[in-house]
Amino acid sequence: MKYKLEEFPQVTDYAMEAVRQSGMEPVLSLIRGGTDGSRLSYMGLPTPNIFTGGHNFHSKLEWISVQDMKKAAQVLVHLVSDLG
Repeated sequence: MKYKLEEFPQVTDYAMEAVRQSGMEPVLSLIRGGTDGSRLSYMGLPTPNIFTGGHNFHSKLEWISVQDMKKAAQVLVHLVSDLG
């Protein structure tokens, strides 16, 4: 996915700006998962993983707080409203 996203840096830039507009500082890091995003990226739709607010991903104790869900929703609203 990284190689495809490097071809379209504006996609990651949009996502990072949406995080900033939601009052947070974006952090770029490698994560486990992203199979759907990788497949979509290689099919021509660059799809980075973005903030969802979850904790303990892929474990029996995976969870997300209501506050984090609200922030994740804010990020998505900023992302789509800036593109329109």
